[in-house]
Amino acid sequence: MDDERPETEASAKAAAEEKKRSDAVGIGVVSGVLGLTLFLALDTPWAGLPMLVVGIVFVAQGLKGSRRRPTDD
Repeated sequence: MDDERPETEASAKAAAEEKKRSDAVGIGVVSGVLGLTLFLALDTPWAGLPMLVVGIVFVAQGLKGSRRRPTDD
């Protein structure tokens, strides 16, 4: 039996949504760390600020989706 394959369409959608949230958090963490590194390492700290903001936005999007309650259809 293959545990990776979802059994229903609803569980397939839930798995895809979970992957999208996980990807958003991952992209946010990488962007945030890059922005923080640029912010601290360069002579002009404003250079890393856009990447830091992008990282915060992506992490917030990923976490926002995980706080929702699943609804039974």
